[in-house]
Amino acid sequence: MKKPHRAQDPAAVKQAEEDAKLRRQQELVDVEKLLKTSEGLRFFRRIFTDGHVFSTTFAGNAPITYFKEGERNLALKYFNDVCEAAPEAIYGMITREDQNE
Repeated sequence: MKKPHRAQDPAAVKQAEEDAKLRRQQELVDVEKLLKTSEGLRFFRRIFTDGHVFSTTFAGNAPITYFKEGERNLALKYFNDVCEAAPEAIYGMITREDQNE
């Protein structure tokens, strides 16, 4: 007898969804903990600055603009994590206010 594919097994699908939800929750807890340290704030600020989150990516040259957009795409993923885990930290990053430093 052929074993059913995991996507056809409702119990397996439910377990995979629960595992993904737990992983996501842990990621957000990790981000929140990092943002409670000066080192974590500086790290995320550097990612957002280098990733052009708070500035334009237009360079007047398509290949360079595309490259910068790729950097921005990755930085935005982390920006969204920060927004979800600790939205109050964003203001300090934009204004460079860091109460832990």
